[in-house]
Amino acid sequence: MWVAEGPAPDQWNLRDGAHAGHFLAVADHLRTTGQLVDVAVGPEGDMVHAVVLASISSFFHRFLEGRTRQLCQDPLPHVPLPPGATLWGWRAVLTFAYGGIVPHGQVKEVEEAARALGAPRLVAACALRLEIDHQEEGPKPLEEQWETLRAMEQLHANGVGCDLQLQAGNEVIPVQRLALSCSCDFFRALFTCPMREATHDPADPLVTGLSPAELRLLLSFAYTGAVAGPWPMVLDAAETSLRYQAWGLLTLCLDVFTHGLTPETVPDVLAFAVAYGLDEVVHVAENYILATFPCVVVTPAFLDLPAHLLIRLLRSDGLNVLHELEALEAASRWLMANGDGQEDLAKEILSSVRFALMSTLELKKVPSVTAGVADPKVLRELMVASFTPMAQLPCRVRSLQEVLVVCGGDKVKGNLTARKPSRHLWFADRYLSAVGLVKQVEWRALGHFPDGPRFRHAVTVVGNNLYVLGGKHYYGVHDTLASVYRYQPMDDSWERLASMTCGRSYFAAVALGNFIYALGGSSGELYCTDTVECYDLANDTWRRCQPLPMALCGHAACALDGELYVSGGCDEAYQCQASLLRYVPGAPVTFLAPMNGHRAGHVMEEAGGQLYVAGGLCQRAGQTGYRDQLTFEVYSPKQNIWVLLSPLPRAHVVGGAAVLGGELLVLGGYSHETYQDTHLIHAYQPGTRRWITRGTLPHAYTDLQACVLTVPPALRAPSCLKDPLRSTETPINA
Repeated sequence: MWVAEGPAPDQWNLRDGAHAGHFLAVADHLRTTGQLVDVAVGPEGDMVHAVVLASISSFFHRFLEGRTRQLCQDPLPHVPLPPGATLWGWRAVLTFAYGGIVPHGQVKEVEEAARALGAPRLVAACALRLEIDHQEEGPKPLEEQWETLRAMEQLHANGVGCDLQLQAGNEVIPVQRLALSCSCDFFRALFTCPMREATHDPADPLVTGLSPAELRLLLSFAYTGAVAGPWPMVLDAAETSLRYQAWGLLTLCLDVFTHGLTPETVPDVLAFAVAYGLDEVVHVAENYILATFPCVVVTPAFLDLPAHLLIRLLRSDGLNVLHELEALEAASRWLMANGDGQEDLAKEILSSVRFALMSTLELKKVPSVTAGVADPKVLRELMVASFTPMAQLPCRVRSLQEVLVVCGGDKVKGNLTARKPSRHLWFADRYLSAVGLVKQVEWRALGHFPDGPRFRHAVTVVGNNLYVLGGKHYYGVHDTLASVYRYQPMDDSWERLASMTCGRSYFAAVALGNFIYALGGSSGELYCTDTVECYDLANDTWRRCQPLPMALCGHAACALDGELYVSGGCDEAYQCQASLLRYVPGAPVTFLAPMNGHRAGHVMEEAGGQLYVAGGLCQRAGQTGYRDQLTFEVYSPKQNIWVLLSPLPRAHVVGGAAVLGGELLVLGGYSHETYQDTHLIHAYQPGTRRWITRGTLPHAYTDLQACVLTVPPALRAPSCLKDPLRSTETPINA
């Protein structure tokens, strides 16, 4: 749901990497059931598709070129095996043609058959099999299947193996029936069922209901498993795949519709999904629009959204707007483009806006925002109706499937006399938008650490299991923890795991594959350390790893594309760093482009394939001591550059962070310049590149950690009250 920085792509390139395997698996099934086969081979008359064999064998290529274009031959033409090809060797060639596999055993015999049949790829595969250790693998079957499919495409381009002509519109296009049948259920049924189309004379074009563009799209996908072009072509591909049951193509499009949405494309996706009854896509697209509404509204595609869908969005509790005036501005923009004097439509759309949530200043702007789209008298009636007395104001209440979880931390006691570490876990159940800019978070108790309070610790999530590592339970040098726990929220259970090799605080922990890496931090008497250790999830063991190039504490780390990135932190001389390191286990550490500012006690999160860094503190320029670091920047691994974004509105030193609902949430911490803790949650919205105040924490925590989990539905039920037995604290909603 993250909105990438920058515009949507002009060209879309979609490709199913497994398509060749699926294609040839269908072809093999058709072969074994005797469908669309056109030649019998060898002493036992094995029925095969000549076009598949011609894609790997020059022997069958020559046969296919010389064969007359006759659809049905009864009996099938019989091709004897050439000298040097045994029955076993021939069937190994057959297995390779459809499966890309070199059978084990009698490799020499297979190689001789491959030479006799002119199959150079199989000859090379056999030679490799003889050279390498028998435990090793040669070329991957899927790679060989792709080569076979590319060869089939070349045959089609040369007019070889085309056994039918299809008329699409005013054009006649030669096709290989097998290719269309293997990628499209419509054509497979057409060519294999006992209908006249299955025995149509190939000399006469078979009339279809397809347009030339549709047929070329299906042919191209059959051979390449890909679609490339502007966004309208992707929509056309999805529609064509539905009409002609090209499920592989549809799956490719649906993957983009659910995982590759952008503000520019999501209105089209929602309208398409509703029209075709694709409920799962409707759910994803609608949630995306609700979460990123201000970004979607400014796109041209928003103006093409059907009226009934716009009304549904505006009436949704989950509409994520900074203030209600944004909802009115969206409605007015749509009506300006589509209203055309339709008073009833304008009234229905504007009645979906919650005027009662507008501040006095916003209400004063209503006439100018709606000028030219609604009768002022009707507008006044709608505004008066929205202020009808009711039990409570109609807040927009946003609830996400996953929840923000706050773990531990350090806070000031209620009487302000001392600080008190926390052992509690809270989760944000709902986000409320009230009048004007007022935002609230509804917190509920989730659980508590089994061994007492913990702060300056690290957390990471693997498979919805929360791992809590190290930290401190009090303020002394020897109060640093090495213990590790795993929390399973679905059954509210804690499990003690193997401890780290040393206690750590102010450190980073990152999950990568089946391992968790604990990097640097303060340890005992050491202000900072360069040690790195790795936890094996499968074996519950720790081992030391390659150290960092410098001792660090207060740094941040996260994983991206199978690599670890470590930013900033303080060194042994108490100096904040601007460095960014790429740490790949077993490889030398790489220094990348430094950040624009030095920082420690900050947060770093991955979103949209980029790294976002915010908060922390830095040295005062030309002076001793530290100051709050408010700069906010994003790193592009592809370009190895940092770009400054809108600065944080408030300081967050040693706060927490998480990415949820299309936003980067930065929460808690303190200001080094005022030494005041903060209970605020700031949310960065990448589409509008702005920060908003999302609400407040249950308490003003510092040295806390945050993560995203899925919790049991029972904890989120409307009747589920906070359990006083699970926590002795009462959350504050401000």
